[in-house]
Amino acid sequence: MRFHLFLLKNWWVIAFVSMAGAIYFQSIHKKNQLVASLQGKVDLLTQAKLDALERKEELLFRIQSQEDPDFIELVLKERLGVTGEGELKVVLQ
Repeated sequence: MRFHLFLLKNWWVIAFVSMAGAIYFQSIHKKNQLVASLQGKVDLLTQAKLDALERKEELLFRIQSQEDPDFIELVLKERLGVTGEGELKVVLQ
């Protein structure tokens, strides 16, 4: 009986605490979704950064290699089909 009277007198406190709890749990859920989304973006950007650094290293190597005669000969052979001294070019059709 005493508990029943307590509930009747303080029903608004119980309703307020219940609504506050529901709002809190909803905000926690939204925050967790946002954190997961941002973590995915961080992972994507980290991978893009690693790819860009790898490309940068490759380009720096190519720039440094442009003065090397062996590299120049290799590029001429690959892109233009030029043959080296003493080499014979064979074309199959």
